[in-house]
Amino acid sequence: MDPSVIPTLAAVVTAIVGGAAGEAGKNAWTSLTALVRRRFGDDAPAAAALELTGAHSPEAITQILVDHAKADAEFGQALSTWTTDATHLVQHKHDVSNTIGGDAHISGPVIQAGDVLGSINIGKS
Repeated sequence: MDPSVIPTLAAVVTAIVGGAAGEAGKNAWTSLTALVRRRFGDDAPAAAALELTGAHSPEAITQILVDHAKADAEFGQALSTWTTDATHLVQHKHDVSNTIGGDAHISGPVIQAGDVLGSINIGKS
């Protein structure tokens, strides 16, 4: 596997595991799981890591995939192709415009953001 692909693989896995890729991410995850199973079977550590995403961080999953790709050139090529195909999931960009204007009177914290993946907590420290 070309080492230059690894950061992109990590970004794609992180986006999918984190839910940022939505339905397209679920489909990409299904295709990645199928790729791993075709190559290594259902009982392989890589397949288990993909199946138990809650038990593994995106970094750990990426490392398992990279380790398998280094040991198996054919899988490495297939994983590189999958990564290239799935890259659009992390390249999604949209413009966000947040405005407070007019006669607005703000008496507390203001958060202006685009997509928020997870919680925002504003409290006294």
